[in-house]
Amino acid sequence: MTATTFYFVRHGESEANASHRFSGRMDSPLTENGRRQAEAVADLLEGTRFDRIIATPLARSLDTALAIARRRKMPVDVERDLIEIDVGDRTGKTFDETRGLPDWRDDGFVAWPGGETLEQVLDRALGAMRRIARETPGGTVLVIGHGGVTRILLSHYLGVLPRLDATRQTNTAVSVVVLDGENATVQRLFESAHVADAPPQ
Repeated sequence: MTATTFYFVRHGESEANASHRFSGRMDSPLTENGRRQAEAVADLLEGTRFDRIIATPLARSLDTALAIARRRKMPVDVERDLIEIDVGDRTGKTFDETRGLPDWRDDGFVAWPGGETLEQVLDRALGAMRRIARETPGGTVLVIGHGGVTRILLSHYLGVLPRLDATRQTNTAVSVVVLDGENATVQRLFESAHVADAPPQ
């Protein structure tokens, strides 16, 4: 199999990010700052050729992808299986409130009531990645994703799951992974110099 290169970019700042809330599957739109971040990452990636641009159905992902795709006159493919984690009853709750709960872990996944387990998220996300790689052999694919799912995927490719890699991940942080069958090489991890002053999630 010919290797496929994936650029993972987290979406720009959303209203939920700005208010320090878990959005999960809630469709929280980009803030004005988030739109500026989308243009900044579009500038950063200007010289990189992509064969496909992929977003999730949520507006914060799709609008970030469109900021890049419109410059290139490229379509954006929507991939439901890369949508953000369903955080169940934590949807819309503040980070501070949630971090005070007994089940909270700084370095691991928490499956909240009514939400997804780590195994469910990983299964659907890896299935999407394998499918995209089969469809785009030898190509370069831009994925505009979400903080939670992207961190799980990168932690998997780094071989540290069930622990989650703790590298700071700003909005529009860039990671690069080369997939060759079941072999993965992480070339860049959550780089964010283009938005160095942006707050992390």
